[in-house]
Amino acid sequence: MNVKVKNKIYLIISILVVFSVIAYIVTLIPGIPSNLNDIIYIVLILIAGVLIVNLVSDIIEAKANNKNKQISNTVVFVTKLVGYLIVIAIALSSFKIGLTSVILGGGFMGVVVGLAAQASLSNFFSGIVLLFSRPFNIGDRITLSTWQYGLIAPSYPPKFFSDDFLVPGYTGIVEKMTLTFTTIRLDNNIPIKIPNSIVLQASIFLNNEEYRNVKVRYEVPSSIDPSRFINLVESELKKLDFIKGLPAVFISETSFANKSIVFSINATCKAKAEDLPKSEIIKVLIKTRSSLEKPKNIK
Repeated sequence: MNVKVKNKIYLIISILVVFSVIAYIVTLIPGIPSNLNDIIYIVLILIAGVLIVNLVSDIIEAKANNKNKQISNTVVFVTKLVGYLIVIAIALSSFKIGLTSVILGGGFMGVVVGLAAQASLSNFFSGIVLLFSRPFNIGDRITLSTWQYGLIAPSYPPKFFSDDFLVPGYTGIVEKMTLTFTTIRLDNNIPIKIPNSIVLQASIFLNNEEYRNVKVRYEVPSSIDPSRFINLVESELKKLDFIKGLPAVFISETSFANKSIVFSINATCKAKAEDLPKSEIIKVLIKTRSSLEKPKNIK
């Protein structure tokens, strides 16, 4: 049995024993209202119920750890949701309170509790929406960017006009989805837990495609013949086995003040991310520029 499951079983037994002893001791004290015993039993039911639901979820997760992560996560998610609802129903029934009475008579209390736990409830219901809408699956590589922000263009002084456009967000592999949080392991191997309410309102970039379009902008001095530069770059890029088809190489901007030409390269590359193919393409551009500048340096 999993060590985590064993520890949780011992914890549940310990808590149940402690609360049972407390409940028994309270009954022996004279003058204690009977309602206090009922409250202790309710607390005991809630704590035991939540721990048991979590225990069952951990067992399911441990058994399905080497199988389909998406299915196991869904089963765990539903188990917790249904389990918590059953525990709440049992707790209410022990007080002889029906669900209809709670719905009809608990309006004010519902508003107070709802306002007090607005963030938690938002994450909870967002988790349910994500479970059924399935914008992504466990194991997908995604980028999360909140919808209020768009692309940003960082400017590097040596590059002048050839700005890069970046997506401000978190990129990584989806590892787990719970009732309140979604866990993503970032590209730097650091796990991050994001509230489900944030995930639900975020822009989600799915990075699962086998091929992706990689765009590179590169500046060269205006003294270099652009036609010759384009021909040499196209010839060298054809040798890269991860590029599919013929890449597009063209002039995107010119600057008379800085005496430079900005070239754009669009290539369909086989890669999980654009960093590595972009690096290889830039190497080709640097090599080509150096080869065309050599005659000038010799003189």
